Amino acid sequence: MSAAVDPATLPRLADLPIPADVRPGKGWTGQMLELADHIGAYDTLRIVAAYGGQSVYIPIDAERNPFRDLIGPAKAAIVSRVYGPYKFFVPVARHAVDRARRGGVLALVRKGELSKRDAAVILGTSRNYVIQLLACRDEDGPPIAALARRRAHDPRQISIFDMIEQAASPVAEGDNPPARP
Repeated sequence: MSAAVDPATLPRLADLPIPADVRPGKGWTGQMLELADHIGAYDTLRIVAAYGGQSVYIPIDAERNPFRDLIGPAKAAIVSRVYGPYKFFVPVARHAVDRARRGGVLALVRKGELSKRDAAVILGTSRNYVIQLLACRDEDGPPIAALARRRAHDPRQISIFDMIEQAASPVAEGDNPPARP
């Protein structure tokens, strides 16, 4: 059994980044799909994550667009042109944001670089639910490199795989086989 990681040192789901290659999927509202057609799925989710549940006034002047610092001036101009001068209700869409963020965590668990226990702590859920999520392949995202943990190897520990390779390799004539302790 590997040494347990202190749960307090693990990030939480809300701290994880939204992957840049996110695509619309489950949990996306019609309004989010429309916005994604104009500015892309990644920036749509960034707006939803930052302003979800709020009614935001979108001015025609892109310089005063509240999303300008978040999505950049070019995309803020598009939002102002399409949605200004009206109030824009930003959907909460917590499920869509959570699905996008947890894909990288699930990918790490599948690769064996993160334990199910640690994934459950990061996602704020039970280990059983993590197992359910792993059964569905529709949430995979790029692995989050900062979360990958290599198993610590104790130098005093004998690697069984090294022993098998040594036993399977043919001994050349004149060479002495390795001495047994």
